[in-house]
Amino acid sequence: MARPVVRGVRAMMGTVKRAYSFPLAASVVAVVAGCSGVGMTEGVVIDGTGYSVGEVQEATEQLSEVSPEPVDTATVIYQAGIAPLLDGWFEGTSYEVTESEVRSSLADAGLEGDAGDLTVQAVSAQQYLAVINDQAAMSDEELAPVVAELQTLTQEDLGALPVEVNPRFGAWSPAGDGVLPQVPEWIVQPES
Repeated sequence: MARPVVRGVRAMMGTVKRAYSFPLAASVVAVVAGCSGVGMTEGVVIDGTGYSVGEVQEATEQLSEVSPEPVDTATVIYQAGIAPLLDGWFEGTSYEVTESEVRSSLADAGLEGDAGDLTVQAVSAQQYLAVINDQAAMSDEELAPVVAELQTLTQEDLGALPVEVNPRFGAWSPAGDGVLPQVPEWIVQPES
């Protein structure tokens, strides 16, 4: 049975297979190209919206710029990946996070330049997660439907979110563990 995610969503935290029958030189090119994520040109696709590799890298840099600690790409993708779910839950409440609020908070935090859309999406999730971890806010009767959703949410539900990650950044875990590093099949792991 699927186990519920404790305290809601954890706050901060497909291999492409092809058969090649080309000569050896072409096979080597295909293997090297496979290292850069052949088959997926986007860095991540979240709920049908594609973000380029550059946008993923930009979001990571922007969040690192305004965070006390460097932010890794897996965290950015995870937060942006769960943002549509959280947006849906909080929509219409006084706790709803708007794009203009996020952009303003990023500017106040010292972000130079305009925040990218993926950055905004990740920060929206951070702000919702802060509300989820605020016991007083979650006691607000207005958020009773959100609390009900959180009580039924499982890690498998998170794993089933419509998120596709470019293999260069890892893979969205079907077990709900976020973005996991992806090791190509041709790399043999040493036995322990």
